[in-house]
This record gives sequence, structure tokens and C-alpha cells, in this order.
Amino acid sequence: MKILGLTGGIASGKTTVSTYLKEMGYPIIDADKVSRKVVEPHTEGLKEISHFFGNDILQSDGSLNRKKLGEIVFENKDKRELLNKILSKKIRTEIIDQIEYYKKQGADVLILDIPLLFEGGYDKMCDFTMVIYIPKELQIERLIQRDGLTRDKALKRISAQLDSAERNSKADIVIDNSRSIEDTHNQVIEWLERNNLMLEKWGELQLWNAQIVIKTVLEL
Repeated sequence: MKILGLTGGIASGKTTVSTYLKEMGYPIIDADKVSRKVVEPHTEGLKEISHFFGNDILQSDGSLNRKKLGEIVFENKDKRELLNKILSKKIRTEIIDQIEYYKKQGADVLILDIPLLFEGGYDKMCDFTMVIYIPKELQIERLIQRDGLTRDKALKRISAQLDSAERNSKADIVIDNSRSIEDTHNQVIEWLERNNLMLEKWGELQLWNAQIVIKTVLEL
């Protein structure tokens, strides 16, 4: 089984590419979903977070207020590092368990969708790494529009992550997501084909779709 690590800076469009790969039939391990799982109500992860950060980061139903916690850790490097210390081992264990599951299922290619792929050392688990990239000004603009942040807060969130130039330098492929979605998809497909990572059933699906289109046209 080949593992492709997928990452990118905040608001870079990584999720768009991950969704596209999922639609193509690739199994995905989504680190954001894993991070939510390990802090569900009554988990050790959530108990530890509330112990160190206080009950103010909890919703009325006992679940984690992710927005409140995000405001705290993005403003304070020490608290960000503390949160990472609390959760990193739990997240890594869950991701490794899921990798083993897909191996047993006989997956040919597995996607690790991890925002902190390089920072967390997850790239060492991968055969290839793909970075989704957009220029900084566009990144700021998208983050402000998406999350309703001020420019200053958007910059703080971007600076809390690995510098884009360093991230790009570590990748096997950098996908430029500053143009159209179609252009991004084409870059992804071309790279997958070049590295023999295309799923056979994707080719079969394309052929089936083409046959349906031809049949529809002929019946008009």
C-alpha cells in the first residue's frame, strides 16, 4: 500500500482536494476528524484539555468549544504547545490504528490528510507528500472571508503554522490552488498518473461516464 500525505496551509484549499480524492474513491484518513474524535465528551483528551484550560472551553452540553479554544491557542504559543502535547500522542495512535485497518482491507493507495504533516513528523509514514499552496495575500483574503477574522488574527493563524516556503520545499509535489478548481484537479490527476497512483476503478468510472454521455447524445 502506498501512502500519500496531503497537507497545506490554513485556507489553502486542502479540504477541496481531499474531497476530490475521496470522490475518486481514495480512502482518506482525515486528521481533523481524528482530532475531533479524541476530544469527544467523556474522553481522556477532553478531560485533560478542560483540566489545563478550564471549563470555559466547554459548551453547555459538555462538548468542546473549538472556536473558544482556537482563540486561546492561536494567541499564545505556550498554550498552543501545551495543547499539542496533550493531544499529539492520542491523535498519532488513532491515525496508526486507521492505517493498519486500511492495510488489512487491501487498499492500494491511502491518503493522509494532515494539516501539520511535516510539523508532526507524519511525512515519515508517507511514500509521497503533496502540498496545496496559494500565495499569502490570497490565503489571508480567503481566511478573512471564511472565518470572519480581522487581518491581524488571520496573520497570527498563518504564522502559527510552518512557513509556506519551507513546507513547499519538503513536498514531492506542490499544487498551485490559486486558479480555477478545474486547474487544481488537473494538476492532481496529472501527478497521480505520472506516479502510477491512479485507482483502476477511477478509470473504469470515467469510461462508464463517457459511455453514458455518448448514449445520451445519440438518443437526442
